Amino acid sequence: MREPGAAPLVSVVVCVYNGQRFLLDALDSVFSQTHPDFELIAVDDGSTDASPAVLERCTDPRLRVIHQPNQGTAGALAAGLQAARGAYIALLDQDDLWEPDYLAAHLEVLESQPGMALTFSWFRVIDEAGHEIGVHSSYYRGTLDFSDLLRDFVIGATSNVVIRRSAIGQAGGVDLSLRYMYDLDLCLRIALLAPGNIMSIPRDLMRYRRHGGQLSRNLEALKREWARVLDKMRRLAPREVARVEKQACSNMSRYFARLAFEDARYFAGLQLLTEGFHHAPAAFVGDRRNWLTGAACLSGLLAPARFHRRLERLAGLRRSGSGI
Repeated sequence: MREPGAAPLVSVVVCVYNGQRFLLDALDSVFSQTHPDFELIAVDDGSTDASPAVLERCTDPRLRVIHQPNQGTAGALAAGLQAARGAYIALLDQDDLWEPDYLAAHLEVLESQPGMALTFSWFRVIDEAGHEIGVHSSYYRGTLDFSDLLRDFVIGATSNVVIRRSAIGQAGGVDLSLRYMYDLDLCLRIALLAPGNIMSIPRDLMRYRRHGGQLSRNLEALKREWARVLDKMRRLAPREVARVEKQACSNMSRYFARLAFEDARYFAGLQLLTEGFHHAPAAFVGDRRNWLTGAACLSGLLAPARFHRRLERLAGLRRSGSGI
């Protein structure tokens, strides 16, 4: 049992902005953890809905609430990190959910392997109602270095990482100039600290919620920010980037194509896949995910609805609000 006033082992940081619809469920998934030694820092980033009221109703003493004018998620995360006291930082988006043994599983690895700076888990995808939609994260096993992570960001979501607080400081903290890819940027800089310092936990420990209000919808802004992150990495690690840059751009183009698909922008998705092919033709052709994404986009343009739904499930895709 932690002594009164002593620092917790883990600081959980939740950035909140107009998240009243899903926020209480996210908080409950933290308070239901089997590992009790944590503090929960909720940064209300200028919400204009009932999110502050939701936070006020939470009476668990481990919750601390920070209110600030809207600064974007990167600014909210930086405020949460500044307030954090734990040796480890666990990030949770306001609309996602943790399994009860989430923290226990991550801490088991981090406490036993001091060379690991960051752990991430597998996760399942749920819809707005909390129902699983048959989509799953990457089934990656083992450790990652910088080149691996830049080539293919298999971590996949902010809500499934736990990081040593010291590693965040060594990496330089959150880049406040980034609105969308601040998490990718931070993970890449942490990966640069030491070879193989990121490890997968091969279990489903998180549920990632897809819904229409997510930041990841702004494709053009995402593409511009990816170019900025890539340029930054070229300066930090030019040799490592040069080895995998073409594949990284190809895989990122597929990610953008999947987002376009979810918004029923099927032709845009096919255009993005074409860009991915031109970046790294051989790698593109050999990656099954590209073919499945392309088939799903093409079927969205041409195929009957029933066949199209089957291809969506096969490709691990689902459009927001599609009711499938």
